[in-house]
Amino acid sequence: MLIFNEWRYAVRQPLVWLCIIIPLVFAIMLSSGLAAVEVNSLKQFKLNITMLQMMQLPVLVGVLAPVIFLRDQHASMQELIYATQTSLFKRSLARVCLLICLVFIISLISDLVMIYMQVRQLGYIPNMVSFTVFNSFLVLLPNSCFLVVVAFFVCHKSTTSLPNYVVFAVLWIGYIMLASITGNPLLAGSSIISNRFYTLFVWLDPFAYTAVINSLTNSLGASFAINRVVVSMLAVGVFYITFSKNKKHTLLKSQKGKNTNECVRYNTLEPAEYKTARVTQKPFLMMASLYKTTLVNLVSHPVTLLIIFVWPVMVFNSVASSSGYVEPMSVMSTTSLDAISYYAFDMQLLFGTLLMALWSWQVSCFAKYYNIAELIAATPLKTYYFLNSQLLVLGTMILVFLTMSLLGASAAQWFLHSAYQFEVHLTILFLMAIVLAIVACVFLCVFNLCRSQLIAGFLIAVILLIKFTPIMTYLGLTHTLWSVAWTPLQAPDNFWGYRASISSYWPYVLVWSMACISLVIIMGVFNHRGAGLSRRVMGVKHFWLLIPLLITVALFTQLHLKLVDEKPLTNSHKREAFKAQYEKAFSQWRNVAQPNIVHIDANVDFYPHQQQAHFSLIYTLKNTHQAPIKEILVGRSGFYKWADIEIDGAQRAKSFPLLNQAVFKFENEILPGEIRKLVTRFDVHQAKLWPVRGHQIITPEFSYIRSVPLLPTVGYQDNYELTDPILRQQHALKVESVIRSTKLFAKTAKASTHYQWLTMSSKVSTTRGYQVITQGEEISRTSKDDREIFHFETRTPINAIPAWVTVPYSPVTKQQNGVILNVFAKDKNEPARAESIAVNLSAMGDTIKWLNNISPYRAKQLSLIGSPSVGATGYALPQLIFIEDSVGFRSKPSANAGFDQRYRRAVHETAHQWFGHDIGNGVFSDSAFLVESMAKYIELVVIEQRYGKATMQALVEYETTRYEQSMLMNIKERSALVDATQSFDQYSRATIVFAKLRAAIGDEPIINALKLVWKNHGYPNSPANSMDFIRALKHEAGKEQESLINTLFLE
Repeated sequence: MLIFNEWRYAVRQPLVWLCIIIPLVFAIMLSSGLAAVEVNSLKQFKLNITMLQMMQLPVLVGVLAPVIFLRDQHASMQELIYATQTSLFKRSLARVCLLICLVFIISLISDLVMIYMQVRQLGYIPNMVSFTVFNSFLVLLPNSCFLVVVAFFVCHKSTTSLPNYVVFAVLWIGYIMLASITGNPLLAGSSIISNRFYTLFVWLDPFAYTAVINSLTNSLGASFAINRVVVSMLAVGVFYITFSKNKKHTLLKSQKGKNTNECVRYNTLEPAEYKTARVTQKPFLMMASLYKTTLVNLVSHPVTLLIIFVWPVMVFNSVASSSGYVEPMSVMSTTSLDAISYYAFDMQLLFGTLLMALWSWQVSCFAKYYNIAELIAATPLKTYYFLNSQLLVLGTMILVFLTMSLLGASAAQWFLHSAYQFEVHLTILFLMAIVLAIVACVFLCVFNLCRSQLIAGFLIAVILLIKFTPIMTYLGLTHTLWSVAWTPLQAPDNFWGYRASISSYWPYVLVWSMACISLVIIMGVFNHRGAGLSRRVMGVKHFWLLIPLLITVALFTQLHLKLVDEKPLTNSHKREAFKAQYEKAFSQWRNVAQPNIVHIDANVDFYPHQQQAHFSLIYTLKNTHQAPIKEILVGRSGFYKWADIEIDGAQRAKSFPLLNQAVFKFENEILPGEIRKLVTRFDVHQAKLWPVRGHQIITPEFSYIRSVPLLPTVGYQDNYELTDPILRQQHALKVESVIRSTKLFAKTAKASTHYQWLTMSSKVSTTRGYQVITQGEEISRTSKDDREIFHFETRTPINAIPAWVTVPYSPVTKQQNGVILNVFAKDKNEPARAESIAVNLSAMGDTIKWLNNISPYRAKQLSLIGSPSVGATGYALPQLIFIEDSVGFRSKPSANAGFDQRYRRAVHETAHQWFGHDIGNGVFSDSAFLVESMAKYIELVVIEQRYGKATMQALVEYETTRYEQSMLMNIKERSALVDATQSFDQYSRATIVFAKLRAAIGDEPIINALKLVWKNHGYPNSPANSMDFIRALKHEAGKEQESLINTLFLE
């Protein structure tokens, strides 16, 4: 009977219904878009269920526990409840059982919703129901019991909800951090830091999620059964201990109450005399008194003290543990810029925002919590006194919080003896203080304007949800202004400091600051001394409030228009829709003969300090087909504005502005072999309101423009098509089965594709003192009017990915086999950087020397450029290599490194001049085997040639460890290496496979196979595909090795 009464009470609580609705919505969002055709459906389903429970179970218990366990204290009825005849054990057990049932039922319903969504997307999956039953009773139920008794213990220790919220927030975040270092595939960026720790965590994971994930590749063993028994026994033990202490506490409180009654009985009250007091308005003293009272009340709270002293320890640990780390087997000398990047832009921002929500609630609602809000509202104090004092308190706490960050980071740097720059720390504290102040102001206004704490808490939760989750993107409402106080500020680096984002920081700060001022003004007018939104009627005298509101709206509108003008707002939904619309509108052009771009004359003017560039390009179009061409399709990527385009003897016949395409019709057809000219002009401006990233960068420190996707295109673009079958089905496109390379190219067939190569002539001007790097040989260099003018020409055709770069530093040069090798890097005279430059030059030279024996390098020069962090750590274009400055030039091998990552990476990227930009292009439907996996083979042979077998074996062992760890997190079906699409297959597995192949047959058959591929498929012959190499390898290795080759590459 008692538990039914408890149930009736629970289902009448709004918060309980909120905790039912939100998990269901979360389950729908999580399951939508997770289905994929290339994964094991049952494994994907298991991961989805595990992800759902891991993310929502602690939150559910943490939110619901105060409603169930602390309702007596919240209603000030604790003594009345204790006076009833119901025993304490029955009451405690009933409430614990109620919360367990609530949490279990809500989670189970969420699981069922996910099952429905999974079946709807992929159909019924065998063993889905059996796994759900197993998971519900052996994973979900014990975890629910354990978390509920933990909540029961915490609520017993405190009569307020705050400690419970803090404990479960720490528990939730702490577990996610632990899961991320055990390679949990549910968390982006997670990796296994130690195989021993991973094995230990399979046993000790209190929620058994690691064991469940491990069961995807290994069977559940005794560790899972023991874990479940131990957790269940632990839950019973915690409940028993808590109940025993609660019973003793109740008896002591009852005895204390009797003593108090006796004391009151024998004491009489003295008569009091009341006198009228006159209030003297002293604004400064009143605000100072309120400020002192509020600050002392906040700082004296145990949770606040704990946070203040634990936070610098967390910062110290984060900076100290990350300091010097670049990548496995590489370290670097760190500076203060590195130190702040380790904590300020993720951990500090998240933790600081959560603290602003907590402290805003405490300073604004403590009067409501103690039921004295009405008494305070009756005092002769103006509302602004309260608001200003609360804002000052939050500002003080922000300074305290950031000061603790400074102390923790500084202590870590001093402990590690790294280069310390105090001004760097002050800069980030100032920039972060503004953001946190805006967040605190918004949260404080929400709490002060809402009369109900529940409504205020719900609004704050929504703000946090939007700020730290991609929910708006999921809803197709992407906009940078949805997130309160969001700015594009990114972590600085030693290459260019804050250049990547500082210009976009201040416009956002301006509009959000104005929004905060408007909110404070409105709060001051309508809030009644901290008691919430007053019920005063809007009158003519309030019309002046429209002024700050209109200014705020105008600023937000202006920022929005500038954002859209610089770069269209986009997300995955819009990109998918663009591709679908493009294919529907122009699919008929797929088989229409179009001229090829065979030459580009480029005139490029760089203005690095103005952050802009001017382009004037002339395409030479040649009809390489047997039939004449009447119309051509010309377009540009949807992210750019339409360029000025003129074509000899052609007029624009049709325009498609939404798709950025146009059809040009020739007055006279282009006859076979005939040439026409296309002229285009456009400007490139570096966006001021968006972070600097991608392949179009113009800054004083580094400028780089890649042709794809910037330059206008001719003909139908296959890369604009959607490839995912589920997305194609959603957009009503024809779904074709994906044929893997091993089957698609199983037999030698007549070539249906051709190389898309061209020649180039580039005249590039830049600011005096800058260097220009592009494809082709430098023909001349002149100076005119403080401008440097460079002229380049390619002697032979190249893969059609032109690029232009300008940097303010000169190269270090070396010659190898008639090829001029250039390395462009900052501060090249520093000893550490000079050594790194020498390593990169050696790697480039060794690779060219070895690969020239297979096929000569086609150009006369190769340039390697140190770049900022804009994406991949290494990236290759024809005759150009980009390597991130930190990994290529600041790093060095660690003490126990088996090989030099700088040398390995430079070898890999140099190898792409053969594998990727010589062969390995031209077959759109082929896998990346000829590009990435073959480059891993070159790593093995060149490293062994330079450093010996021991170093090569160290690379194999390193990639083996990476592969084994990745396989623990893999849910996709295993595929042949030739068909592989996952990076750990293309890189790590390829290294292992080629190491085994070399050990079995040696290098000679592989080298001969590569020579054969180049002989038959090198430009201008038909492009090679992955299976062409396999066939050549089998031919050179002999029939006795076919079985081994099939096992390694085709199974």
